[in-house]
Amino acid sequence: MLHWVKNFNLNLIAIDYSINSPGICILKEGQPYYISYIKPKSGTKKQQGLQEEMNLLNDVTLVNQPEPNVDKQEMTRVLRHRAIAEGICNLIAEHTNTDEEYKIYFEGSSYGTSRFGTNSLIDLASASSILKSYLIDRFNVTVLEVYAPTTIKKHAGKGNMSKMQMWDVYINDESNRESGLWNFCQEFKEDKKIMKPLDDLVDAYFIMSYVRSL
Repeated sequence: MLHWVKNFNLNLIAIDYSINSPGICILKEGQPYYISYIKPKSGTKKQQGLQEEMNLLNDVTLVNQPEPNVDKQEMTRVLRHRAIAEGICNLIAEHTNTDEEYKIYFEGSSYGTSRFGTNSLIDLASASSILKSYLIDRFNVTVLEVYAPTTIKKHAGKGNMSKMQMWDVYINDESNRESGLWNFCQEFKEDKKIMKPLDDLVDAYFIMSYVRSL
């Protein structure tokens, strides 16, 4: 789908943000590099083992968030969002050239989806805003854009694509055959459900792919 072009004069970052498993795609040395800062013990024991395998790939970094405080009080929620934002910034700094400018792109929330209640959407929007603020404070951010999910889906194929359909496009795109992550994912090509954080990383990939196509 995409010819990755080297550009060492800036940092391109694509983020599919969620509180439990944010997916991040960085253009690193001309190729996509994937990061996820996941909630501890995400998935089954088998999936956790596969996550450990993923973390050994040459184009993936998976890091467990600190154990979340389950207290529902507002202070602890905001403190968790800040801790996640700081952790993501540290990971981005580790894999980018902090002397150069940053162009950062997010996918917006899908407000029509039924799996989020109003409070969850507000919490997600709050957490995302905190992350954006941390990114601006930490890096020389010259571009910060948010794209509608339909825009990213249209780029992948059509505007109403499901996550599974986007997964199918990614997994069958042999232009990614040099990617360690893409080759790792071939093992799950026939699976009917995508394990975390692969779905978020694939979304981040398509955000980056869209940005590079402009």
